Amino acid sequence: MNVKLDKNNNAINTGLKIFYITIILICIISVIVAICIQTNEDKEQDPSVLPQSEETLKKEAKEKFTDIFKNKVNYMENNSYKITKSASDKEIVYTGYSVQENKVSDYEIDVHVPYINIVSDTANKFNEEIKNTFENKTKSVLNTKNNAIIYNVNYSAYVTNNILSIVVRSILREGDNPQRDIIQTYNYDLVNDKEYTMENFLELKGLSKQQVNQKIRGEIKLVQENVSQMKALGYNVYERDPDSEIYSINNVTEYFIGENNYLYIIFAYGNKNNTNEMDIVII
Repeated sequence: MNVKLDKNNNAINTGLKIFYITIILICIISVIVAICIQTNEDKEQDPSVLPQSEETLKKEAKEKFTDIFKNKVNYMENNSYKITKSASDKEIVYTGYSVQENKVSDYEIDVHVPYINIVSDTANKFNEEIKNTFENKTKSVLNTKNNAIIYNVNYSAYVTNNILSIVVRSILREGDNPQRDIIQTYNYDLVNDKEYTMENFLELKGLSKQQVNQKIRGEIKLVQENVSQMKALGYNVYERDPDSEIYSINNVTEYFIGENNYLYIIFAYGNKNNTNEMDIVII
């Protein structure tokens, strides 16, 4: 009789142990699930982990603009073009002329001039423009004395949607004159062997001239408001006139397609004046 009672008690004890262990496991799992849910909610509420908006990405791209000039080609997406290269062992765009030379009191030169490696009349036309602008200027600087000239040239190239875009930045400082930042761009339709125009870009983006004009003038107006505040504080600033015709899309000369398929519109005031100021509108 006692043996049966002991067996029953053992069975009851074992059952209770299993029951309590099950309850404990359920509690532990519940706590873990609750922690995971709370963590996910915190992430959803934390702006630092939210997906960045398109405007935020464009703002960051604008701030990092001067960092893109690394003298290389960036291959993006949706390319199916066929070309004949002038030099089969080189990239579609390569550094065709470079000089790094310092001469005390005369000049400091760090120049990397790009050339388009395609057998075509359009490529030849662009290469001639690039040579006349940047290579010839370098050679001119090399022949100067006692002018304390600083001259740098770097570029970036992008290939996307069968479009080749090249943006070249040169920094020029001559003597006591303010530094100039000069931007030149070249856009090439790789399929149709012709220059890719602003009208082509607007068609690609599905945008009207009116839409782009509104965006450009809106951004320039904001820049000028900041400039006016700085001027009121006594700073010497480069002023903009948002109503000027230079901000009309019909008069834009420097533009290119870059990372994320963004259309960059550049107003580099140093192209014509002694200033390193520029405004960038990204679409």
